[in-house]
Amino acid sequence: MATVRPTHPTTTGNAHQPPIVQLSSQATAKWELGVSLVLDSWDVLTEAVNNLWGGEDSSGKRDWLAGAIVEMLAGRPETDEYDIEETLLQVMEDEFSVCLEDDSSWVVARRIIVLRREVMGGDFSTVDKLHARFLAKPNNPSAPSMFKEVVDETGSSSSEENEDDEEMGDAAPSAAPESRQPRQPPEPTIDEEGFTLVQKRGSGRR
Repeated sequence: MATVRPTHPTTTGNAHQPPIVQLSSQATAKWELGVSLVLDSWDVLTEAVNNLWGGEDSSGKRDWLAGAIVEMLAGRPETDEYDIEETLLQVMEDEFSVCLEDDSSWVVARRIIVLRREVMGGDFSTVDKLHARFLAKPNNPSAPSMFKEVVDETGSSSSEENEDDEEMGDAAPSAAPESRQPRQPPEPTIDEEGFTLVQKRGSGRR
């Protein structure tokens, strides 16, 4: 189901421009992290980065995009979701050769604007949730708890294999001496007159 977007409001002059708000150092850090996390959760951009559609520096381009959005809102507080969506579409086309046909760019732009309002109001709950979700990704090396579980599971399985190898190693020497013992020559055959018969090698083969 397509996302329904409201009509872009028409403004006259600078009467409705919001004042520039200086964020605290904590709020600034949360805001910058939040923008990066919103972009990281954008499936289209993630696919473009993972497949290197933007070249070898695809990941760096995503980071640059996050910084550009932060600077845009810092320098132009009147920036809205329409402006951000336009930037997202332009970057995806210019840097990743992707022409979007869905409304995902609008959804991302809207999330960024909502996140901005929350951070400005001192509410960091959304950023913290996004961060926790990011750290919980199994393939994320920055997730200590998940990484520890993988290591523990690997260690236990490796130790079990080592125990099996040791058991096999202990069992192997007991059978080795028998296989390494030289074959005893067959007992000589004595005929009725007491002479020893000489047997040819391989006479027992068919």
